Amino acid sequence: MKYLKLVVFAVIALIFIALAVYTTFFQAPRCQSFECFGEYMRQCKPVQYMNDGEEATWRYKVLGMKGGACVVEVTLLQPKAGELGIEKLSGYSMECGYPKGIVTYPERDLGSCSGKLKEEMQEIIIKKLHTYIIDNIGEIDDSLNLLVEQNS
Repeated sequence: MKYLKLVVFAVIALIFIALAVYTTFFQAPRCQSFECFGEYMRQCKPVQYMNDGEEATWRYKVLGMKGGACVVEVTLLQPKAGELGIEKLSGYSMECGYPKGIVTYPERDLGSCSGKLKEEMQEIIIKKLHTYIIDNIGEIDDSLNLLVEQNS
C-alpha cells in the first residue's frame, strides 16, 4: 500500500515536471502588439500573436524555418460581421512561408500560403468575382469596346 502511494506520487510529480518544462522551453511566447510579432517574425523565432481586426480575429504562430522559408501558421479564430463572406471558415488554418526578414499580415498574401483556409478563401474570392462580372457585364463590355476603339 505504501509502495503504491509512492508510485502514484512519483507519476504525478513527473507529469508536473514535464508540463513545467514544456511551458518554459517549448511553448512560444505571446506578443500583445504587431510590432512585437514583427520582431519575432523578422528573425523567424517562434511566437504567437492574436490580431483582433475589424473583419476578423486571426492567430499567427511563427513555427520556424522549413525548407528555406519562415513558416507562419494562420488560423481564423472569429469572423466578424461584414461582407467578406468568411463566416463559415472559423477554425480553419493555413501555413504561409516567407523569406527570413519579411514582416507582413499573412492573410493578405495568399500566394505564399497553403492549406484549407487558403483554399476556402480563394473559393469565396472567385465566387465574388464571378458575381461582379455577371452583375456588370454590360459596363465591362462597353469599357472593352471603348478600349478597342481607342487602340484602333
